[in-house]
Amino acid sequence: MDLYSPIFTRKSTRNFEMTPLGKETIQQIETFIKGVAPLLPKAEFTHKIVGPEGAAGLAIPKAPHYMLISGKDQPLRGVCAGFLFQHVELYLYSMGFATRWLSSVKSKPNDPNHIVGFAFGKPAELATRKSAEFDRKSISEIAKGTDSRLEAVRLAPSGLNKQPWYFIVEGKTVHVYYQQSLGGLIGMMYKLTAVDAGLALCHMAVASEHEGKPFRFSTDKKNPPSPPAKFTYIGTVE
Repeated sequence: MDLYSPIFTRKSTRNFEMTPLGKETIQQIETFIKGVAPLLPKAEFTHKIVGPEGAAGLAIPKAPHYMLISGKDQPLRGVCAGFLFQHVELYLYSMGFATRWLSSVKSKPNDPNHIVGFAFGKPAELATRKSAEFDRKSISEIAKGTDSRLEAVRLAPSGLNKQPWYFIVEGKTVHVYYQQSLGGLIGMMYKLTAVDAGLALCHMAVASEHEGKPFRFSTDKKNPPSPPAKFTYIGTVE
């Protein structure tokens, strides 16, 4: 299974074929989810795969399936959810499918522990691209220091394409930060920057495995370097 290559070719889509995926494929996805190691050992989430009848939300695309992700209050709730399910998104692309993360999708009936979700299925349009076609910040805008895994981080998806994360490299140690709010009216409307940070951390974990490097994440590092203004420390990768 290759989760690394899709990082450099994935393209979210709004146009899906409406034919549902087969039961065997859905079971493969479920099995994969069970095998993903969480970012934090005690992180716990639930999910359900529903059809159009089970999802609601403003301007969500029509798709045969929606992944709805929930979890009770816990440390780094959004970060851990994004980390786990970005692995799933990359897995879907490795199978030839496509996705679109959705900040407004909700479960029907309402789930008070809902966090985020995404649409997925067979794409009805081109769902791949070249690395040069990604509209992303430069590495110098999202990180300080040099690490070969940062290109994979740079290409991670995020709400409104804001990339609300920052990485500071100290030797073999990488400190991770994020913006708790985007500020202004956008910040009042968009509340998933922690999930976005988890997506970026997933890409670092996948790149670590590809390069044969360790990925050990902890939140108890004392006196991490000071980040740019408006960024908050999440944890450290060693």
